[in-house]
Amino acid sequence: MKSKDIAVEEKGKFRVEGSISIDRRALKGAIQLGVTREHLDWLPNPKEIFSRLHSGYLWTTVRLSGTIDDPKQDLSPRIIELFKESPGAYLQLLFRQFEDWLRRTFGGN
Repeated sequence: MKSKDIAVEEKGKFRVEGSISIDRRALKGAIQLGVTREHLDWLPNPKEIFSRLHSGYLWTTVRLSGTIDDPKQDLSPRIIELFKESPGAYLQLLFRQFEDWLRRTFGGN
């Protein structure tokens, strides 16, 4: 079994810390994901998932599983649940993404 501690940060955006192990291509571990508040403004009620504030980041634990060919994590299902509870926020996110695409495509501000 190979175990690896990781720490990755892009200052002012996010930080990842934790430990990942691989045993016969099976992936296992837990990482701490910290994201600045302004990078979570697209998420309805981000404090429901990112509940700890430390060093300027809101933090959550992300559990890893699966294999190195098909990795799994438990963050996406939690985010999807938040959007199910707040369909208006989901629609707002879609419009924001569409607006960003239009700006990139047609060069608007």
